[in-house]
Amino acid sequence: MEEQQVLDLLKTLRHEWLNRIQLVRSYGAIGDEQAVESICSAYRDQASREGRLGRIGLPKTALALLQAEWSGKTVTYDVIGAPHMEDERLKQLVEAAIAMIDVGVGEVSVTFHEGVTIEIYRDLLDMSRLEDLVTPMEIESQTENECVIEIESLPFEEEK
Repeated sequence: MEEQQVLDLLKTLRHEWLNRIQLVRSYGAIGDEQAVESICSAYRDQASREGRLGRIGLPKTALALLQAEWSGKTVTYDVIGAPHMEDERLKQLVEAAIAMIDVGVGEVSVTFHEGVTIEIYRDLLDMSRLEDLVTPMEIESQTENECVIEIESLPFEEEK
C-alpha cells in the first residue's frame, strides 16, 4: 500500500470514528442507554475482529480488507485461524474479488482458518478478474451469482 493510500485510509477512519462518536453522544443525550450499549458493543466486536485480522501475519491482505470495509463496501471477514500463505497473492485475490462487487450489488466474505475461504456474491459474476489468480482446483463451487474459493495453507518449511 502506498503512502497516499495509507493517508486516505486514515482519513476515512478518522471521519467514520467521529461519526460514530456523534451517534453515541446523540443516543446518550436522549437517554437511550440500551442503544448506546448496543452500538458500543458492535464497535468493540468490530475492533476485536480487526485486531485478530492484524495478527494473522498477512498485512497486505489485512489492509486491503480494512480499506474496503471502512470505505463502505459490503465486505465481511472472520478470523478463526492463521493460515500460512503468500500475502501478495492473497491480497491480489481479495482486491480482485472486491473489484467484482464495485459494479452492481454484491458481497465478499473472507474466512481465515487453516486456509482461506473467499465467497463472492453478485447479481452476475464476471470471473475474468480471477482467471490468473486462482486455479480451477481452488474453486469450490461456482454459479452465475456465487463463487466459493478455497485456498489451502502452504506447508511450513522445516528449519535446517
